[in-house]
Amino acid sequence: MARNTDTFSVPFAITALGISSVITQITVIREFINVFEGNEIVLGILFSLWLLLTGLGAWLGKFITSSRLQMFLLRISLYLVAFLPIFHIVLIRFLRNELFIRGELPGIGPLIIWALVLLLPYCILSGGLLTLACSVLAFSGFDKRSIGRVYFFDNIGDILGGVIFTFVLVRFCNNLTALYIPALFCLMGFLSLKPDGYGKGLFYSSLGLIGLISLFCIVWFINLNDISLRWLYPHQKIVDHRESPYGRLVVTQSHDQISFFESGGHLFSTPNTFANEEIVHYALPQLPKVESVLLVSGGMAGVVDEILKYDVGHLDYVELDPAIISAGMQHLDVRFPPEVHLHRGDGRKFIQKTDKKYDGIILDLPAPGSLQLNRFYTLEFFKEAGSVLLPGGVICFGVPGAENYISEDQARFLSTLKNTLKQVFKNVLIIPGERNIFIASDSPLSSDIASLISSRKIETVYVNENYLMGRVTPERLSFVEGSIIDNVPVNHDLRPTAFFYRMRVWLGMFQENYRIILIAVFLFFVLYFFRIGIVRKAIFSTGFTASSMEVVILLCYQLLHGSVYTGIGFIIASFMFGLAVGSFMANRAISKNRAINIRSVLEIEIAITVYIVLFMMMLFWWQALLGNFGFAVLTVLIGALTGYEFPIAGRILFSSPWETAGSLYAADLLGASLGALIVSLFVIPVFGIYYTCSLLIVFKILIIVGLLFRRRTSI
Repeated sequence: MARNTDTFSVPFAITALGISSVITQITVIREFINVFEGNEIVLGILFSLWLLLTGLGAWLGKFITSSRLQMFLLRISLYLVAFLPIFHIVLIRFLRNELFIRGELPGIGPLIIWALVLLLPYCILSGGLLTLACSVLAFSGFDKRSIGRVYFFDNIGDILGGVIFTFVLVRFCNNLTALYIPALFCLMGFLSLKPDGYGKGLFYSSLGLIGLISLFCIVWFINLNDISLRWLYPHQKIVDHRESPYGRLVVTQSHDQISFFESGGHLFSTPNTFANEEIVHYALPQLPKVESVLLVSGGMAGVVDEILKYDVGHLDYVELDPAIISAGMQHLDVRFPPEVHLHRGDGRKFIQKTDKKYDGIILDLPAPGSLQLNRFYTLEFFKEAGSVLLPGGVICFGVPGAENYISEDQARFLSTLKNTLKQVFKNVLIIPGERNIFIASDSPLSSDIASLISSRKIETVYVNENYLMGRVTPERLSFVEGSIIDNVPVNHDLRPTAFFYRMRVWLGMFQENYRIILIAVFLFFVLYFFRIGIVRKAIFSTGFTASSMEVVILLCYQLLHGSVYTGIGFIIASFMFGLAVGSFMANRAISKNRAINIRSVLEIEIAITVYIVLFMMMLFWWQALLGNFGFAVLTVLIGALTGYEFPIAGRILFSSPWETAGSLYAADLLGASLGALIVSLFVIPVFGIYYTCSLLIVFKILIIVGLLFRRRTSI
């Protein structure tokens, strides 16, 4: 089995697997979010399932001890991994309306079951490949260094995959066509692993050639993307679809109605008169004069036309996704007069940088159902918005409501928004309806909207005296006001309370009991954690901490620099680069026969703890240092510490390549799985960033104590 070609072919195959793993993870999860209108809960569950199943695959790989079988499975698995992601995307789109009722939003339970079944083949194979590669390299003469080498080349592949996707594929390809590139790399890796001997070599070469020809035919002759996309929008004509770094935009037409969908969610349909009138004519009539207005999103739906009824001299319209603007101009023939100034970019960054003052600010945004959107409903944002309002100016936004019933979670959601606004503005008014419209100002506000509109002689279709007489009544106003709870916490950037309550409202729609599932998951991780040794516990905790800190860093970048999509590429690449640097340094230390023992792991654990403390200090006192370079350095550091510890642990625990690699990869990935799940879904929304970091420090201190005890007992 010892072949010189293994020194190139196996590392190349693992690098190809790393490229495939990252690109597949991003595209498949993006597809789930696009199809199921996902948020951070869906994202966290999918990431957790991905890591969990990959860890399971790595653990199962340790039971394959035959060198001949290991090499055979390595080749076949790499071949299957080339085509499985493409099949996944097609299957997600085809089964969406076959398994679930058309138009129904599936609950978390059905989504978990379906995702588990769908992700299982790829994740088991990709995780098992890592363990198998360690074994194959060990038989090729690298023995104890095989684990570190595989970890290093896998990281190199992850770096390349992240860079290729973020800076190339996301701009020129959709979720399906982006998978053709990693498929090509995997097939090349398969061909590089062909066995010696004419007969076997010819068979594997022919199989690889068939795979390449099949991939070529799919790329050039079969438009799988258009075919499969039509399955998601039956009985509608897709007139346009485009992928952007912010999601998939689909424009459909049914008779004379044109509808816009982004990331699976319905943005608006034309005509959209009722919603446009509500968001504008409840707020702007409160002002004695309207000369300047800032509109964040919604301009393509017709909000601009309603604002211009007030003879506005200057209207700044900010839209994050340029795809919405270009599609609106193309399919809705939207054209703006000279007083409308269009800005492509993040609305919050625009407010932070502008030197203009406005009579009114209108946020036509979705509810804070994601951490990205929550940034526009926090105390910090409202203070920023208040600073660009003229004296007596108003700010207005709408969130989903219920006219005749308010649940406890909905009451807390509305309460945190009002309590946050009251910290900045003297007066806050909530107009009830299908959307609860919030209006805030330092000047008095009136709920007699009909009289205000009539006095301004504004022509409206729906928002008029006849309509408002039965909708905006003293009883409805007092009903909403009576549901407000004064002691509900204020919504902050670093403690997203509104997002947490909005998620509880969202989960309450499905009437599912998650306690049994959560208890079962918790018991699984607890039992696993307590049955492994202290070194594997350290690897588990580092996987948990690394995935948690990635979430924290991405969120902090988003809060400080606008949309995370503009920086996610270099942050992911920085983390993977850190992993590669750390694993390279550890492999070098091992190859030079330096002393590797429990103390080595202990030093890394202490370094990770100190890192988290320094991160908290920078976030609290030195935010000015957290530019792109600052975030890149912080990400490289946590990646390097994580990457250094894994090969060191492999050297300490080495028994056989398959046993050691399987158990360590399982510990690392299971820890990362748990971190991705509970930190993004529970810890950050409930406790905020600082408490999250504090809990990570406590976790690491417990591991340090365990390592100290183990070191003393081993002396």
